[in-house]
Amino acid sequence: MERARYRQSDLRRMVLGVRAIPSLFIALTSYKLLAVLLFMETFLLPGTFDVGGLAFPACTLLFLACALVCLAFAILFRRLTFHDRGWYLGLLTACLLLGLFLLLLRELGGIGNTALAAACRGLGIALVAMGLIGAHIEEARIMGALGMTQTLTFGVSAAFAASLLYLALTLLPMPQGRWAAAFVLPLVFAASFWRAQQEVYRSPRTRYEEPEAKVLVPYRFIATSVAQGIAAGLLVALACAGGQFSPAWNVAGYLLAAVLTLATMLVCKLDFNRSVYQIGFPLVGLGLLCAGIAGAPLGAPGAVMQVTGFLYLDLVLWGLGSYLIKNCRQPATWVAACPTTSLMAGRTLGAVLGAALLQLLPAGFGWNTLLCAAAFCFVMAALLLSNAANLRTGWGFVRPGGPDDGANAHRACQIVAEDFSLTQREFEVLRRIVEGESRADVAEALFIAPNTVKTHLHSIYAKLDVHNVRDLRAYVDNRRRSFSPSSENEEILENDA
Repeated sequence: MERARYRQSDLRRMVLGVRAIPSLFIALTSYKLLAVLLFMETFLLPGTFDVGGLAFPACTLLFLACALVCLAFAILFRRLTFHDRGWYLGLLTACLLLGLFLLLLRELGGIGNTALAAACRGLGIALVAMGLIGAHIEEARIMGALGMTQTLTFGVSAAFAASLLYLALTLLPMPQGRWAAAFVLPLVFAASFWRAQQEVYRSPRTRYEEPEAKVLVPYRFIATSVAQGIAAGLLVALACAGGQFSPAWNVAGYLLAAVLTLATMLVCKLDFNRSVYQIGFPLVGLGLLCAGIAGAPLGAPGAVMQVTGFLYLDLVLWGLGSYLIKNCRQPATWVAACPTTSLMAGRTLGAVLGAALLQLLPAGFGWNTLLCAAAFCFVMAALLLSNAANLRTGWGFVRPGGPDDGANAHRACQIVAEDFSLTQREFEVLRRIVEGESRADVAEALFIAPNTVKTHLHSIYAKLDVHNVRDLRAYVDNRRRSFSPSSENEEILENDA
Protein backbone atom coordinates (compact mmCIF):
# COMPACT_ATOMS: atom_id res chain seq x y z
CA MET A 1 0.00 0.00 0.00
CA GLU A 2 2.81 2.40 0.92
CA ARG A 3 4.72 1.68 -2.31
CA ALA A 4 1.53 2.15 -4.34
CA ARG A 5 1.06 5.57 -2.74
CA TYR A 6 4.62 6.56 -3.68
CA ARG A 7 4.04 5.47 -7.27
CA GLN A 8 0.78 7.41 -7.49
CA SER A 9 2.59 10.49 -6.17
CA ASP A 10 5.37 10.07 -8.74
CA LEU A 11 2.82 9.66 -11.55
CA ARG A 12 0.91 12.73 -10.40
CA ARG A 13 4.14 14.70 -10.23
CA MET A 14 4.97 13.67 -13.80
CA VAL A 15 1.61 14.86 -15.10
CA LEU A 16 1.94 18.18 -13.30
CA GLY A 17 5.49 18.57 -14.63
CA VAL A 18 4.36 18.26 -18.25
CA ARG A 19 1.47 20.64 -17.69
CA ALA A 20 3.85 23.22 -16.24
CA ILE A 21 5.78 23.65 -19.53
CA PRO A 22 3.55 22.45 -22.39
CA SER A 23 5.73 24.14 -25.01
CA LEU A 24 8.66 21.89 -24.08
CA PHE A 25 6.45 18.83 -24.40
CA ILE A 26 5.45 19.92 -27.92
CA ALA A 27 9.08 20.64 -28.85
CA LEU A 28 10.32 17.24 -27.66
CA THR A 29 7.44 15.42 -29.34
CA SER A 30 8.14 17.08 -32.68
CA TYR A 31 11.88 16.41 -32.38
CA LYS A 32 11.41 12.73 -31.49
CA LEU A 33 8.97 12.23 -34.35
CA LEU A 34 11.38 13.91 -36.76
CA ALA A 35 14.23 11.72 -35.50
CA VAL A 36 12.13 8.59 -36.05
CA LEU A 37 11.32 9.68 -39.60
CA LEU A 38 14.95 10.46 -40.43
CA PHE A 39 16.67 7.50 -38.77
CA MET A 40 14.08 4.71 -38.96
CA GLU A 41 12.65 5.35 -42.42
CA THR A 42 14.31 5.32 -45.87
CA PHE A 43 12.10 7.81 -47.73
CA LEU A 44 14.64 10.56 -47.10
CA LEU A 45 17.57 8.66 -48.59
CA PRO A 46 16.31 5.71 -50.63
CA GLY A 47 18.55 3.46 -52.64
CA THR A 48 22.27 2.91 -52.41
CA PHE A 49 25.60 4.43 -53.41
CA ASP A 50 28.55 2.54 -54.86
CA VAL A 51 32.11 2.43 -53.50
CA GLY A 52 34.67 0.01 -54.89
CA GLY A 53 32.06 -2.06 -56.66
CA LEU A 54 29.97 -2.52 -53.51
CA ALA A 55 26.58 -0.91 -52.87
CA PHE A 56 25.91 0.66 -49.46
CA PRO A 57 22.64 2.04 -48.01
CA ALA A 58 22.27 5.75 -48.76
CA CYS A 59 21.12 6.37 -45.16
CA THR A 60 24.67 5.54 -44.08
CA LEU A 61 25.70 8.96 -45.38
CA LEU A 62 23.37 10.65 -42.89
CA PHE A 63 24.80 8.58 -40.02
CA LEU A 64 28.33 9.58 -41.04
CA ALA A 65 27.41 13.25 -41.38
CA CYS A 66 25.81 13.26 -37.91
CA ALA A 67 28.92 11.60 -36.45
CA LEU A 68 31.19 14.24 -38.00
CA VAL A 69 28.99 17.15 -36.86
CA CYS A 70 28.88 15.71 -33.33
CA LEU A 71 32.65 15.30 -33.37
CA ALA A 72 33.05 18.96 -34.35
CA PHE A 73 30.77 20.02 -31.46
CA ALA A 74 32.72 17.82 -29.05
CA ILE A 75 36.12 19.19 -30.12
CA LEU A 76 35.07 22.84 -30.28
CA PHE A 77 32.62 22.91 -27.37
CA ARG A 78 34.72 25.43 -25.40
CA ARG A 79 34.68 27.87 -28.32
CA LEU A 80 31.00 27.52 -29.22
CA THR A 81 29.41 30.33 -27.21
CA PHE A 82 26.55 31.34 -29.49
CA HIS A 83 23.99 28.86 -28.19
CA ASP A 84 22.15 31.56 -26.22
CA ARG A 85 21.86 33.94 -29.19
CA GLY A 86 18.39 34.56 -30.55
CA TRP A 87 19.35 33.74 -34.14
CA TYR A 88 20.87 30.33 -33.40
CA LEU A 89 17.60 28.41 -33.17
CA GLY A 90 16.46 30.04 -36.41
CA LEU A 91 19.72 28.98 -38.06
CA LEU A 92 19.21 25.35 -37.02
CA THR A 93 15.66 25.41 -38.40
CA ALA A 94 16.84 26.95 -41.66
CA CYS A 95 19.51 24.23 -42.00
CA LEU A 96 16.91 21.50 -41.53
CA LEU A 97 14.42 22.99 -43.99
CA LEU A 98 17.01 23.79 -46.67
CA GLY A 99 18.60 20.35 -46.31
CA LEU A 100 15.23 18.62 -46.63
CA PHE A 101 14.40 20.75 -49.66
CA LEU A 102 17.63 19.79 -51.41
CA LEU A 103 17.03 16.10 -50.71
CA LEU A 104 13.46 16.39 -51.97
CA LEU A 105 14.69 18.23 -55.06
CA ARG A 106 17.20 15.48 -55.72
CA GLU A 107 14.60 12.70 -55.32
CA LEU A 108 11.60 14.28 -57.06
CA GLY A 109 13.02 17.09 -59.16
CA GLY A 110 14.30 14.89 -61.96
CA ILE A 111 17.83 16.35 -61.98
CA GLY A 112 19.52 14.92 -65.03
CA ASN A 113 23.06 16.06 -64.25
CA THR A 114 24.77 13.40 -62.11
CA ALA A 115 27.22 15.83 -60.48
CA LEU A 116 24.43 18.29 -59.61
CA ALA A 117 22.31 15.50 -58.14
CA ALA A 118 25.25 14.33 -56.02
CA ALA A 119 25.89 17.91 -54.85
CA CYS A 120 22.24 18.30 -53.82
CA ARG A 121 22.37 15.06 -51.86
CA GLY A 122 25.70 15.85 -50.17
CA LEU A 123 24.78 19.42 -49.19
CA GLY A 124 21.30 18.34 -48.13
CA ILE A 125 22.68 15.62 -45.85
CA ALA A 126 25.22 18.02 -44.32
CA LEU A 127 22.56 20.66 -43.59
CA VAL A 128 20.11 18.14 -42.13
CA ALA A 129 22.86 16.73 -39.89
CA MET A 130 23.88 20.19 -38.65
CA GLY A 131 20.29 21.17 -37.87
CA LEU A 132 19.40 17.87 -36.24
CA ILE A 133 22.53 17.59 -34.08
CA GLY A 134 22.37 21.26 -33.11
CA ALA A 135 18.78 20.79 -31.95
CA HIS A 136 19.80 17.63 -30.08
CA ILE A 137 22.46 19.52 -28.14
CA GLU A 138 20.11 22.42 -27.35
CA GLU A 139 17.64 19.91 -25.95
CA ALA A 140 20.39 18.44 -23.78
CA ARG A 141 21.18 21.93 -22.50
CA ILE A 142 17.61 22.73 -21.49
CA MET A 143 17.15 19.26 -19.97
CA GLY A 144 20.33 19.73 -17.98
CA ALA A 145 18.87 22.94 -16.59
CA LEU A 146 15.64 21.18 -15.58
CA GLY A 147 17.15 18.08 -13.99
CA MET A 148 16.83 14.33 -14.37
CA THR A 149 13.31 13.90 -12.99
CA GLN A 150 11.71 16.40 -15.37
CA THR A 151 13.86 15.17 -18.25
CA LEU A 152 12.51 11.65 -17.90
CA THR A 153 8.99 12.99 -17.39
CA PHE A 154 9.09 14.92 -20.64
CA GLY A 155 10.95 12.14 -22.44
CA VAL A 156 8.37 9.48 -21.61
CA SER A 157 5.44 11.78 -22.37
CA ALA A 158 6.93 12.86 -25.69
CA ALA A 159 7.65 9.23 -26.62
CA PHE A 160 3.98 8.34 -26.09
CA ALA A 161 2.82 11.31 -28.14
CA ALA A 162 5.39 10.78 -30.93
CA SER A 163 4.44 7.11 -31.30
CA LEU A 164 0.74 7.98 -31.66
CA LEU A 165 1.51 10.70 -34.21
CA TYR A 166 3.73 8.27 -36.09
CA LEU A 167 0.86 5.80 -36.15
CA ALA A 168 -1.33 8.51 -37.68
CA LEU A 169 1.35 9.18 -40.32
CA THR A 170 1.26 5.53 -41.38
CA LEU A 171 -2.32 6.10 -42.52
CA LEU A 172 -1.26 8.85 -44.94
CA PRO A 173 -0.01 8.15 -48.49
CA MET A 174 3.65 7.13 -48.78
CA PRO A 175 5.97 9.00 -49.08
CA GLN A 176 3.99 12.24 -49.38
CA GLY A 177 2.82 12.10 -45.77
CA ARG A 178 6.39 11.63 -44.51
CA TRP A 179 7.74 14.49 -46.58
CA ALA A 180 4.96 16.84 -45.43
CA ALA A 181 5.61 15.94 -41.80
CA ALA A 182 9.37 16.33 -42.23
CA PHE A 183 8.89 19.94 -43.42
CA VAL A 184 6.31 20.88 -40.79
CA LEU A 185 8.05 19.38 -37.74
CA PRO A 186 11.14 21.69 -37.76
CA LEU A 187 8.85 24.73 -37.71
CA VAL A 188 6.79 23.31 -34.85
CA PHE A 189 9.96 22.45 -32.96
CA ALA A 190 11.50 25.91 -33.42
CA ALA A 191 8.39 27.80 -32.29
CA SER A 192 7.68 25.62 -29.26
CA PHE A 193 11.32 25.25 -28.21
CA TRP A 194 11.86 29.01 -28.33
CA ARG A 195 8.86 29.42 -26.04
CA ALA A 196 10.16 26.68 -23.74
CA GLN A 197 13.53 28.41 -23.47
CA GLN A 198 11.84 31.60 -22.34
CA GLU A 199 9.90 29.75 -19.65
CA VAL A 200 12.79 27.63 -18.37
CA TYR A 201 15.55 30.22 -18.42
CA ARG A 202 13.34 32.90 -16.91
CA SER A 203 14.09 31.45 -13.50
CA PRO A 204 17.64 31.90 -12.15
CA ARG A 205 17.42 28.36 -10.75
CA THR A 206 17.28 26.83 -14.21
CA ARG A 207 19.54 29.26 -16.02
CA TYR A 208 22.29 27.18 -17.61
CA GLU A 209 25.84 28.22 -18.44
CA GLU A 210 28.57 25.91 -19.70
CA PRO A 211 30.90 25.24 -16.72
CA GLU A 212 34.61 25.73 -17.06
CA ALA A 213 35.59 22.57 -15.18
CA LYS A 214 38.12 20.25 -16.76
CA VAL A 215 36.45 17.42 -18.67
CA LEU A 216 37.51 13.82 -19.06
CA VAL A 217 37.16 11.56 -22.09
CA PRO A 218 34.73 8.73 -21.13
CA TYR A 219 36.57 5.96 -22.95
CA ARG A 220 34.43 3.15 -21.53
CA PHE A 221 31.20 4.95 -22.40
CA ILE A 222 32.54 5.66 -25.89
CA ALA A 223 33.39 2.00 -26.42
CA THR A 224 29.93 0.98 -25.19
CA SER A 225 28.26 3.47 -27.55
CA VAL A 226 30.32 2.29 -30.52
CA ALA A 227 29.39 -1.35 -29.85
CA GLN A 228 25.73 -0.41 -29.50
CA GLY A 229 25.91 1.61 -32.72
CA ILE A 230 27.53 -1.24 -34.67
CA ALA A 231 24.72 -3.58 -33.61
CA ALA A 232 22.12 -1.06 -34.78
CA GLY A 233 24.03 -0.49 -38.04
CA LEU A 234 24.08 -4.20 -38.84
CA LEU A 235 20.30 -4.21 -38.50
CA VAL A 236 20.07 -1.22 -40.84
CA ALA A 237 21.99 -3.18 -43.47
CA LEU A 238 19.61 -6.12 -43.04
CA ALA A 239 16.57 -3.87 -43.24
CA CYS A 240 17.78 -2.19 -46.42
CA ALA A 241 18.57 -5.56 -48.00
CA GLY A 242 15.40 -7.38 -47.08
CA GLY A 243 12.81 -4.65 -46.70
CA GLN A 244 12.61 -2.03 -43.99
CA PHE A 245 10.89 -2.56 -40.65
CA SER A 246 7.13 -2.29 -40.77
CA PRO A 247 5.91 1.08 -39.45
CA ALA A 248 3.53 -0.84 -37.18
CA TRP A 249 6.53 -2.49 -35.49
CA ASN A 250 8.20 0.87 -35.02
CA VAL A 251 5.04 2.21 -33.36
CA ALA A 252 4.76 -0.85 -31.13
CA GLY A 253 8.44 -0.61 -30.18
CA TYR A 254 8.17 3.08 -29.32
CA LEU A 255 5.04 2.57 -27.20
CA LEU A 256 6.61 -0.36 -25.35
CA ALA A 257 9.82 1.63 -24.77
CA ALA A 258 7.81 4.47 -23.24
CA VAL A 259 5.83 2.06 -21.04
CA LEU A 260 9.02 0.30 -19.94
CA THR A 261 10.72 3.60 -19.07
CA LEU A 262 7.69 4.72 -17.11
CA ALA A 263 7.65 1.44 -15.20
CA THR A 264 11.37 1.78 -14.51
CA MET A 265 10.83 5.27 -13.10
CA LEU A 266 7.92 4.29 -10.89
CA VAL A 267 9.05 0.86 -9.73
CA CYS A 268 12.87 0.81 -9.92
CA LYS A 269 13.40 4.54 -9.29
CA LEU A 270 15.66 4.49 -12.35
CA ASP A 271 18.88 2.91 -11.17
CA PHE A 272 20.91 3.74 -14.30
CA ASN A 273 23.21 0.75 -14.10
CA ARG A 274 20.28 -1.63 -13.88
CA SER A 275 18.22 0.26 -16.48
CA VAL A 276 20.94 0.33 -19.11
CA TYR A 277 22.81 -2.90 -18.50
CA GLN A 278 20.19 -5.19 -16.98
CA ILE A 279 17.14 -4.10 -19.01
CA GLY A 280 18.08 -2.19 -22.16
CA PHE A 281 20.98 -4.20 -23.59
CA PRO A 282 19.54 -7.62 -22.62
CA LEU A 283 16.24 -6.69 -24.29
CA VAL A 284 18.02 -5.80 -27.53
CA GLY A 285 20.08 -8.97 -27.29
CA LEU A 286 17.00 -11.11 -26.72
CA GLY A 287 15.36 -9.64 -29.81
CA LEU A 288 18.46 -10.35 -31.88
CA LEU A 289 18.68 -13.88 -30.50
CA CYS A 290 15.04 -14.59 -31.36
CA ALA A 291 15.52 -13.15 -34.84
CA GLY A 292 18.66 -15.21 -35.43
CA ILE A 293 17.06 -18.45 -34.29
CA ALA A 294 13.99 -17.81 -36.43
CA GLY A 295 16.18 -16.91 -39.40
CA ALA A 296 13.94 -13.91 -40.10
CA PRO A 297 15.49 -10.75 -38.63
CA LEU A 298 12.57 -8.59 -39.74
CA GLY A 299 9.93 -10.81 -38.14
CA ALA A 300 7.52 -9.06 -35.82
CA PRO A 301 8.60 -10.39 -32.36
CA GLY A 302 12.33 -9.88 -32.88
CA ALA A 303 11.86 -6.52 -34.61
CA VAL A 304 9.60 -5.14 -31.88
CA MET A 305 12.00 -6.24 -29.12
CA GLN A 306 14.94 -4.65 -30.94
CA VAL A 307 13.13 -1.35 -31.51
CA THR A 308 11.88 -1.36 -27.91
CA GLY A 309 15.36 -1.99 -26.53
CA PHE A 310 17.14 0.66 -28.60
CA LEU A 311 14.49 3.32 -27.97
CA TYR A 312 14.35 2.46 -24.27
CA LEU A 313 18.12 2.98 -24.08
CA ASP A 314 17.67 6.33 -25.82
CA LEU A 315 15.12 7.50 -23.24
CA VAL A 316 17.15 6.31 -20.26
CA LEU A 317 20.35 7.90 -21.59
CA TRP A 318 18.53 11.24 -21.86
CA GLY A 319 18.01 11.02 -18.11
CA LEU A 320 21.63 10.03 -17.59
CA GLY A 321 22.78 13.01 -19.64
CA SER A 322 20.66 15.38 -17.57
CA TYR A 323 22.11 13.89 -14.38
CA LEU A 324 25.66 14.40 -15.63
CA ILE A 325 24.94 17.98 -16.72
CA LYS A 326 23.08 19.25 -13.66
CA ASN A 327 24.29 17.07 -10.81
CA CYS A 328 27.86 16.44 -11.97
CA ARG A 329 28.36 19.94 -13.42
CA GLN A 330 29.44 18.68 -16.86
CA PRO A 331 29.15 20.86 -20.00
CA ALA A 332 25.95 20.04 -21.90
CA THR A 333 27.64 20.21 -25.30
CA TRP A 334 30.30 17.72 -24.22
CA VAL A 335 27.85 15.31 -22.58
CA ALA A 336 25.49 15.35 -25.57
CA ALA A 337 28.08 15.28 -28.36
CA CYS A 338 30.61 12.79 -27.03
CA PRO A 339 28.49 9.60 -26.81
CA THR A 340 26.37 10.61 -29.81
CA THR A 341 29.51 10.81 -31.94
CA SER A 342 30.41 7.28 -30.90
CA LEU A 343 26.89 5.97 -31.46
CA MET A 344 26.61 7.45 -34.96
CA ALA A 345 30.13 6.34 -35.89
CA GLY A 346 29.31 2.82 -34.74
CA ARG A 347 26.04 2.84 -36.67
CA THR A 348 27.89 3.94 -39.81
CA LEU A 349 30.51 1.23 -39.37
CA GLY A 350 27.89 -1.43 -38.71
CA ALA A 351 25.83 -0.51 -41.78
CA VAL A 352 28.92 -0.53 -44.01
CA LEU A 353 30.19 -3.86 -42.66
CA GLY A 354 26.75 -5.43 -42.88
CA ALA A 355 26.15 -4.28 -46.45
CA ALA A 356 29.61 -5.48 -47.52
CA LEU A 357 29.14 -8.92 -45.94
CA LEU A 358 25.74 -9.36 -47.58
CA GLN A 359 27.34 -8.85 -50.99
CA LEU A 360 30.59 -10.71 -50.45
CA LEU A 361 29.21 -13.88 -48.84
CA PRO A 362 27.87 -16.54 -51.17
CA ALA A 363 24.12 -16.88 -51.65
CA GLY A 364 22.41 -19.27 -49.26
CA PHE A 365 25.14 -18.75 -46.64
CA GLY A 366 22.57 -17.91 -43.95
CA TRP A 367 23.61 -14.28 -43.71
CA ASN A 368 20.42 -13.34 -41.82
CA THR A 369 21.42 -15.50 -38.89
CA LEU A 370 25.07 -14.52 -39.21
CA LEU A 371 24.44 -10.77 -38.99
CA CYS A 372 21.96 -11.20 -36.15
CA ALA A 373 24.56 -13.24 -34.30
CA ALA A 374 27.21 -10.58 -34.98
CA ALA A 375 24.90 -7.82 -33.73
CA PHE A 376 24.14 -9.92 -30.64
CA CYS A 377 27.87 -10.25 -29.94
CA PHE A 378 28.36 -6.48 -30.14
CA VAL A 379 25.45 -5.88 -27.76
CA MET A 380 26.92 -8.37 -25.32
CA ALA A 381 30.32 -6.70 -25.68
CA ALA A 382 28.72 -3.39 -24.71
CA LEU A 383 27.13 -5.13 -21.73
CA LEU A 384 30.46 -6.61 -20.59
CA LEU A 385 32.09 -3.17 -20.66
CA SER A 386 29.99 -2.12 -17.67
CA ASN A 387 31.17 -2.30 -14.09
CA ALA A 388 30.16 -1.16 -10.62
CA ALA A 389 32.24 2.01 -10.88
CA ASN A 390 30.07 3.58 -13.57
CA LEU A 391 28.09 5.74 -11.16
CA ARG A 392 31.11 6.80 -9.10
CA THR A 393 32.84 8.03 -12.24
CA GLY A 394 29.76 9.29 -14.07
CA TRP A 395 30.43 6.66 -16.79
CA GLY A 396 33.90 8.18 -17.22
CA PHE A 397 32.83 11.84 -17.36
CA VAL A 398 34.09 12.76 -13.87
CA ARG A 399 36.84 11.67 -11.51
CA PRO A 400 36.13 9.02 -8.86
CA GLY A 401 34.93 10.60 -5.65
CA GLY A 402 33.84 13.75 -7.44
CA PRO A 403 30.47 15.50 -7.22
CA ASP A 404 28.71 12.57 -8.83
CA ASP A 405 29.06 10.41 -5.74
CA GLY A 406 25.44 9.84 -4.72
CA ALA A 407 26.04 7.04 -2.19
CA ASN A 408 25.30 9.26 0.81
CA ALA A 409 22.22 11.03 2.09
CA HIS A 410 23.74 14.50 1.78
CA ARG A 411 24.30 14.12 -1.96
CA ALA A 412 20.83 12.62 -2.39
CA CYS A 413 19.35 15.68 -0.65
CA GLN A 414 21.30 17.95 -3.01
CA ILE A 415 19.94 16.09 -6.05
CA VAL A 416 16.37 16.28 -4.74
CA ALA A 417 16.79 19.98 -3.94
CA GLU A 418 18.05 20.70 -7.45
CA ASP A 419 15.36 18.64 -9.14
CA PHE A 420 12.51 20.28 -7.22
CA SER A 421 13.92 23.81 -6.93
CA LEU A 422 14.14 23.89 -3.14
CA THR A 423 15.48 27.07 -1.58
CA GLN A 424 18.77 27.01 0.29
CA ARG A 425 16.96 27.10 3.64
CA GLU A 426 14.60 24.30 2.55
CA PHE A 427 17.61 22.22 1.54
CA GLU A 428 19.21 22.72 4.96
CA VAL A 429 15.97 21.68 6.68
CA LEU A 430 15.60 18.67 4.36
CA ARG A 431 19.16 17.50 4.96
CA ARG A 432 18.88 17.67 8.73
CA ILE A 433 15.45 16.01 8.85
CA VAL A 434 16.68 13.19 6.58
CA GLU A 435 19.70 12.71 8.82
CA GLY A 436 17.33 12.04 11.75
CA GLU A 437 17.19 15.38 13.56
CA SER A 438 13.92 16.50 15.12
CA ARG A 439 12.20 19.79 14.35
CA ALA A 440 13.47 21.25 17.61
CA ASP A 441 17.06 20.20 16.77
CA VAL A 442 16.76 21.78 13.32
CA ALA A 443 15.38 25.02 14.75
CA GLU A 444 18.21 25.22 17.28
CA ALA A 445 20.92 24.43 14.70
CA LEU A 446 19.64 26.96 12.16
CA PHE A 447 18.69 29.63 14.76
CA ILE A 448 15.08 29.81 13.59
CA ALA A 449 11.73 29.30 15.29
CA PRO A 450 10.14 25.81 15.36
CA ASN A 451 7.14 27.18 13.48
CA THR A 452 9.50 28.36 10.73
CA VAL A 453 10.87 24.82 10.44
CA LYS A 454 7.29 23.57 10.18
CA THR A 455 6.59 26.08 7.39
CA HIS A 456 9.66 24.98 5.45
CA LEU A 457 8.71 21.34 5.89
CA HIS A 458 5.22 21.89 4.53
CA SER A 459 6.71 23.69 1.53
CA ILE A 460 9.02 20.70 0.94
CA TYR A 461 6.08 18.30 1.28
CA ALA A 462 4.14 20.22 -1.35
CA LYS A 463 7.02 20.27 -3.82
CA LEU A 464 7.84 16.57 -3.43
CA ASP A 465 4.17 15.53 -3.06
CA VAL A 466 4.75 13.68 0.22
CA HIS A 467 2.74 13.93 3.43
CA ASN A 468 4.99 13.42 6.45
CA VAL A 469 8.57 13.03 7.64
CA ARG A 470 8.54 9.25 7.18
CA ASP A 471 7.49 9.61 3.51
CA LEU A 472 10.09 12.32 3.02
CA ARG A 473 12.91 10.19 4.38
CA ALA A 474 11.74 7.19 2.34
CA TYR A 475 11.71 9.27 -0.85
CA VAL A 476 15.24 10.58 -0.33
CA ASP A 477 16.45 7.10 0.60
CA ASN A 478 15.02 5.72 -2.64
CA ARG A 479 16.82 8.45 -4.56
CA ARG A 480 20.06 7.70 -2.68
CA ARG A 481 19.81 4.01 -3.57
CA SER A 482 19.14 4.88 -7.21
CA PHE A 483 22.50 6.63 -7.44
CA SER A 484 24.49 4.27 -5.26
CA PRO A 485 26.79 1.92 -7.18
CA SER A 486 26.75 -0.48 -4.27
CA SER A 487 23.03 -0.48 -3.56
CA GLU A 488 22.78 -4.24 -3.96
CA ASN A 489 25.59 -4.82 -1.46
CA GLU A 490 23.97 -2.43 1.02
CA GLU A 491 20.68 -4.29 0.80
CA ILE A 492 22.47 -7.62 1.44
CA LEU A 493 24.28 -6.19 4.47
CA GLU A 494 21.07 -4.76 5.86
CA ASN A 495 19.28 -8.07 5.44
CA ASP A 496 22.15 -9.91 7.12
CA ALA A 497 22.05 -7.48 10.03
